[in-house]
Amino acid sequence: MPTNCAVYGCNSLFKRGGEIRFHAFPNDKKLKRKWVNLCKRKDFINTATARICSRHFEPTAYVRNLKYELLGVPPPKSQIKLKEGALPTLRLPSSQDISEFSSSIIRTMAEIIDLSDDDVVIEEIPKRKTSSGVKRPFRCLNSDCRTEKDLIRAEEYIRRYFGVLSYPKKKRVCYNCMGEAKSQQDSLVETLRARRLLLAEKLPPPRTTVVLTDSDSDPSDSGTLSEESEYEYECDDGKSLEETIIELTRELGLDRQITEGTKHLEERLLAVQEGFDKLHTEEYSKIEADLDNVRKDFYNNFRPEIMWQPALDIGPSSTILQQDGTGEVIAEPSVYFPTENLPPVGPLHRWELQPDELVFSMKYSLFARWVQAQVIEVEKREVKNTTYKIRYNRNAKGSGLPRVMPGRQLAYINPCATRIPVGTRVIAKYRDEDPKNTTISGSFYVGVVAEIPTAANKYRYLIFFDDGYAQYVLHFDIRVVTESSACPWEDVSSDSREFIKEYLQMYPERPMVRLQKWNYVKTEWNGRWWKAQVKEVDGSLVKMFFPLDGRSEWIYRGSTRLSPLFNKKLNIQAQSEQPLRTIRRRTAAIPGRAVVEYGTFGQGQDPDAAVPGKFVQPPGVETTGERRSVARKSTSSRPGTPPKEVQIRVEQESKGFTNKHSFLERILKFISHVCAAKCLGAQGDSMDKHKGLSPLLYPLLFSWHRQIVKQRRKTTSKNEVYYVGPCGRRLRSVEEVFRYLRETESRLEIDCFTYELSIDVSHEWEPFKQILNIEDLSKGEENVPISCVNSLDDTPPQQLTYCNVRLPTEHVPLNLDPEFLVCCDCTDDCLDKSKCSCWQLTIQGTRILERHENDSAGYHYRRLFEQVQSGIYECNSRCKCSSHCLNRVVQHPLRLKLQLFKTARRGWGVRTLHDIPRGGFICVYVGRMLNEAIANEEGKINGGDDYYAELDYIENEVDNPKEDHDFNQPSHMRKVGVAKREKSARLQERKEDGSGSGSAAASDEDNNKKNKKKENGKSQKKRAEKEDKKDDNMNKKEEEKEEEKKSNEAAEEEKRDGSESSDGLDDQSDEGEDEADEKQRRPQTFVPSQLLASANVVRPNQSVRDYFGKDEAVYIMDAKHTGNIGRFLNHSCEPNVFVQNVFVDTHDLRFPWVAFFAISNIRAGTELTWDYNYEVDSVPGKVKYCYCGARKCRGRLL
Repeated sequence: MPTNCAVYGCNSLFKRGGEIRFHAFPNDKKLKRKWVNLCKRKDFINTATARICSRHFEPTAYVRNLKYELLGVPPPKSQIKLKEGALPTLRLPSSQDISEFSSSIIRTMAEIIDLSDDDVVIEEIPKRKTSSGVKRPFRCLNSDCRTEKDLIRAEEYIRRYFGVLSYPKKKRVCYNCMGEAKSQQDSLVETLRARRLLLAEKLPPPRTTVVLTDSDSDPSDSGTLSEESEYEYECDDGKSLEETIIELTRELGLDRQITEGTKHLEERLLAVQEGFDKLHTEEYSKIEADLDNVRKDFYNNFRPEIMWQPALDIGPSSTILQQDGTGEVIAEPSVYFPTENLPPVGPLHRWELQPDELVFSMKYSLFARWVQAQVIEVEKREVKNTTYKIRYNRNAKGSGLPRVMPGRQLAYINPCATRIPVGTRVIAKYRDEDPKNTTISGSFYVGVVAEIPTAANKYRYLIFFDDGYAQYVLHFDIRVVTESSACPWEDVSSDSREFIKEYLQMYPERPMVRLQKWNYVKTEWNGRWWKAQVKEVDGSLVKMFFPLDGRSEWIYRGSTRLSPLFNKKLNIQAQSEQPLRTIRRRTAAIPGRAVVEYGTFGQGQDPDAAVPGKFVQPPGVETTGERRSVARKSTSSRPGTPPKEVQIRVEQESKGFTNKHSFLERILKFISHVCAAKCLGAQGDSMDKHKGLSPLLYPLLFSWHRQIVKQRRKTTSKNEVYYVGPCGRRLRSVEEVFRYLRETESRLEIDCFTYELSIDVSHEWEPFKQILNIEDLSKGEENVPISCVNSLDDTPPQQLTYCNVRLPTEHVPLNLDPEFLVCCDCTDDCLDKSKCSCWQLTIQGTRILERHENDSAGYHYRRLFEQVQSGIYECNSRCKCSSHCLNRVVQHPLRLKLQLFKTARRGWGVRTLHDIPRGGFICVYVGRMLNEAIANEEGKINGGDDYYAELDYIENEVDNPKEDHDFNQPSHMRKVGVAKREKSARLQERKEDGSGSGSAAASDEDNNKKNKKKENGKSQKKRAEKEDKKDDNMNKKEEEKEEEKKSNEAAEEEKRDGSESSDGLDDQSDEGEDEADEKQRRPQTFVPSQLLASANVVRPNQSVRDYFGKDEAVYIMDAKHTGNIGRFLNHSCEPNVFVQNVFVDTHDLRFPWVAFFAISNIRAGTELTWDYNYEVDSVPGKVKYCYCGARKCRGRLL
């Protein structure tokens, strides 16, 4: 037996039981000659007895033993074998080393004799100064040790124990640290062999080592992955890899470790929760308060002196803009402090006026300004109908004559001493934005209090004036009217009476249109609809700008002069005519429409302000309509912030953890080749064997790899996702993946791949607590089992007949004959949209909304990134394309892992157990298909209308394609001819305004005259519109010149009037004041009454549904007792799922498929929600509040 290594200059000595292994020369002559040459010896080598030590072989030269690697222990020497053809490559001598070694061989041999028996010792390298500095010596990989002496190479389990496995450079360990890791490893192995539970043992805390380097790259990137690919797996008795794993699992009882370990962790978690609940809250709060006091005392000596400055107003609201993650601009309200303190909260006190008391009085009409007067005496005393004799204070014509006025037309001279409740009859100063209009601005006009001061409206009152204006007013600019009717709306002018009545009966809840700066929305003005732009939003008011004439106007956001609320009112009126109306979810895709939200908007939330803010219905007054009564009752009992118990349950329903699937990475070095079916390997990539997993996991199961690579450019760097195929080819886009799948004839689908950075394909979510657990809700009907979990109680879901197809009833004429379908003959999986007949149907349908074809409409490699409002036509059974076609998405069975779970406030919901990429298909909404008559009857009798979904594709997309769809579109997109007609009508209206703007109505005769003028104006307007139709080709420049000329003439007349009035005498100025008192603003309305009156007129255009039959109506999808997982998706005002109408087995516009797609990337464990699009107040007697918890919650569902 040799005593040392055969390599020239190696000093390794053989020792029985030592760490160094010695390998005999191979029998192959060619390989043996290579070994001899690598030894670099000048003397003769006896290959029969010579040996080479293990220090000259790389770790990849040995055959891996999987059994001992799984156990985490080094294999015995008898099991360590070299691969066939392995060569010594490490620590081989060079020619210079040989010459130096031969000159000092005697001294070297003496040094070798003095060494210890353990030849694995690495000699300390002396520090040598180089040009770059001093070279640092090696240190122990244990960050707590860091010794530099007696280091040896660390095994993998040692590096894992100290948490440095991901850092390839940390490979040396000292004897003490190696002994610590080895003892811990031996104890774990002994525990496994003794069949004891690992989690029940006292395990040391896990160690994590973070290495800080100057390089931007991850230390793990420096490892060579190619070395791992050269390992060979060899097991005893010729067993395969799977058989060895199964044998070890059975031998060590790993299945029992998993099951009992899960129970053990659950018991420990419950024990921790019980211990936390038993903790004395008062004692805990006391300890926490004491700690806070100690902390404050400690920092008191170092606390800087704070000097308080007066409050600073940083500007009006909506001046600070920010961009959120959805690409939406949000107006941030500024910090506001009231300029004067508000009076205390208290009951409103009205007293009887006394002689010689100063008051404000109405002089001419409700629309004119109120002036100061003095009470002479009380004329007649009656309850809420006292009359007074007054005299106006001005010296104008008729001012000295006494006049009898009722108390409802008089107001106190001083502000109210307490806060004014909603519904109080008041007069308030109106501030006009036009500085030239001094007659109107600063004068008192009569109105009603609509909002009390809160932080949301900057501590101001919202006043609805009788002439249709709305404005925020401070408390000291308001005077209370001395008397008021039991119902305040009875004192309001007839134009605004119904609106004020409806508003006060619904208060504090009211509908308002959600608007943001720069939005475009159709707004009514002077009996016509104009496209206006939002310039500013101030609380409940919005400043609308009309681009055609440059006019701006403040409008109440709850006024039906805004088209979204007006259209909603029309829908409610139309639906109220149906006596058996039921609740229905709307399935039509309507993106970009303005949202009508229901809520209190800061009113009635402050307990101190609740008394003055709430309007009290007077006794004996009956409300009109059942719907208002129900709404008012439910408003008073509507819950605000949920109680603490409900909050705890809401948090508990979403508690869980994420498991991460791990895979053995075996990346091959890429060799240039032409990809074909052989690139997939012998096993193939059939997905049928792995049902129940996330579709994004399928590629990783078939030797694919998903890499996140940092791309560095000149100035920036970003991460990108790459896929590496089984043959080693790197694919950088979804287009390349699709081409690769076609070339290799792979069975994988293109929607199994995603290039979204935020998506983790290996994550799978699992709830912490499972009181009730059902493995498969579908009972085998779906391709993937749907689990059901209740973490709150043991209540199971209601009985459901599960089905994944639509079930038409007797009176539903659903024709599924494929001969009536348009089909394609594509052979490229419909990659070329221009040649696919089915795809062209989708593209041609976009003309309905966009007036031109959108060539990019539809799926993008089976992802739908935005709604196609005109519908999607998928390939069908007659098409010649394969199942891998890019236009076949919704027709495939369920593939995602979804879970039904119990929520705290919204019944049962659905969440995803793995990440879903943006645009990914989720599921469909199916059930029994009913006609409208049967749906209304069953909904009222059985109460199952909560799961009704309207197939209203025709009504929303075909008949009304432009309704509210231009919410964010600029005004320049309208046709030029329409703009010209609108401008000519605007010029005619200005003529009418100039001719009749100086008179005011003070009696019935004057009102009659005014009505006659309006009628004449309407006839003139009709004649002008006829002339405009004839002269539609009038030059635009001539119109602008005419308008500019008239505006200049009006300005000159104003100058002349100003000079004449300035030269007049005092009596003439008094007469001017009197005329100013008589002058009134141009009345406006909160409700476009003339449009509501004409709303019931039948549209001249015939509906497409009428072509199917005389009695055709919307069909309903009922999923109450029969349906699929789609019926459980809850509502949200900010959903993460949208609805898409898809035509698959029929092209009948009445029967589209209802499909759900992801709006954005959805993380594992997130609940899936969509917008029900309920019509609020559409069902009399039914009110549903929304508990979605979204930041922009609309407040109500019904």
